[in-house]
Amino acid sequence: MISKYDIFKLSHEGYRILVEDNNIKLPSGEVVNNGTAFRNTFHLRSGSNYDLFVPCGGRPESIDLSTASKLIEDGKCTIPYIVEGANLFITQDAKLRLEKAGCILFKDASANKGGVTSSSLEVLASLSFDDPGFIENMCIREDGTAPSFYNEYVKQVQQTIKTNAMLEFEAIWREHEETKVLRSILSDKLSVAITKLDEELQGTELWDNVELRKAVLSDALPNLLLEKIGLDTILERVPDNYLRAIFGSYLASRFVYEYGISASQFAFFAFMNKRMAKLRT
Repeated sequence: MISKYDIFKLSHEGYRILVEDNNIKLPSGEVVNNGTAFRNTFHLRSGSNYDLFVPCGGRPESIDLSTASKLIEDGKCTIPYIVEGANLFITQDAKLRLEKAGCILFKDASANKGGVTSSSLEVLASLSFDDPGFIENMCIREDGTAPSFYNEYVKQVQQTIKTNAMLEFEAIWREHEETKVLRSILSDKLSVAITKLDEELQGTELWDNVELRKAVLSDALPNLLLEKIGLDTILERVPDNYLRAIFGSYLASRFVYEYGISASQFAFFAFMNKRMAKLRT
């Protein structure tokens, strides 16, 4: 929790205000009478200049169309960059208003996928290990220490999140440069394109190609898990529907990230031919 943050790491101009704090003096000399009220209205304060705003908590719809105007002066957003780390912090219509006022904004649907990724990979590990293996490699010991595999697996999950975030960012940035469609809209279009293709792939016979199946899963699954357990054992232990979901979402996301939201079926055939060619070599 933010209450555990080491305030000695802050600069002389930095500060931490908790919701339960009262009558706290800021480095500027301003006194915060009520921490909760300060939290709820901080992002709408005038007279402050910020290069980047990353809301990672707070109430949903903290910025809506009626309050977004407080972040716009002379037709330009006062915050150049906003990355929505908290779910639903800004309403969609407010996002579009801020983007039209010049803000470079990445919405929660694109910026806040780390939790989904980490939880799904944790479930994958629990399904891949047998019971003794899971206790040995993934469970905190009685003395409070974590197994070395667990520590390394956490690092690999974090790297997966970074890779996915980079691919998402590059895809949205490229698409915006080409089409000038607002990034908040492109974020939704990207998600719809990946989901739609994933659903279509589930109805094809690609999964039945064992060689392709293993190649895709070898790319999609964490290397540490593959090295520790082996792909064949994972295929035996993890339910087919779970692996099919990984297979489909991985292919769909990599295709859309590389070829774009509006890519044709011919582009997908080219994408798959490249993968099949790699298998043959």
